[in-house]
Amino acid sequence: MRINNKYIGCNYTGFSYIGGVLSSFDGTFKDEEVLIGSGLDYIPCVMGDITEAYEMLKETIKKNNANSFEEICECIYETVNTYFGGINNVNTRMSYYKDFDDITNEEDITRVSTLKDKGAAMCVERAMLSQNLLKSIGISSFYKASGIKNNNHLEVHAYNLISHDGKYYLFDTSIPTEINGKTSPLIVEIPEGVFRDITSPEQRKGYSIHVSHYNPLRNKDVDITYDANRQNIYETTNNYKIK
Repeated sequence: MRINNKYIGCNYTGFSYIGGVLSSFDGTFKDEEVLIGSGLDYIPCVMGDITEAYEMLKETIKKNNANSFEEICECIYETVNTYFGGINNVNTRMSYYKDFDDITNEEDITRVSTLKDKGAAMCVERAMLSQNLLKSIGISSFYKASGIKNNNHLEVHAYNLISHDGKYYLFDTSIPTEINGKTSPLIVEIPEGVFRDITSPEQRKGYSIHVSHYNPLRNKDVDITYDANRQNIYETTNNYKIK
């Protein structure tokens, strides 16, 4: 199910932006379903061989002897990091875009624009891969691209919303938190009604999700409202404490 606009795009980084803001998708993405937007042009980017990522996840689950839902989510986070070779490396990403300038051959675009192992993947690619990994092990998930309010700064962001064993979660592998001294994905349980609001085509009714936590990658506290344009705000009660 695809809701509103396009469901693919890229991050708001420099002159790049997300195509398909306020979109939801509960299917599985193909390798090539990433578009990088720069100025008025869209350039096809591929995530890489996703089949390899599935094998990585299986090995990570086995290595960590993961059984619980939270442990599986940790393994997905580890797999996404390993697969893309880095997280939120803005300088790498922006220098990578410059490679597109002199390329006119479609085959060369695909070769140069593969994001795997470049350390240039950000929230869209990470959320797309997370979506595929979750689906591959039977966990129901939505990919979501929408406006968020990050420390009162409005930006666009991609993340996942999970339905599992009668419970509902926000899952973010791009703005992680810290648990017991370890960098971990943000996993926040939310009510079913809030989950239905944020995965629905209605853009303004219902609840946004507010989360405050310490982000070890940015080495600072973050205060984020997901899907920030809705009428109400659901205040999460979680164990992620501002340091």
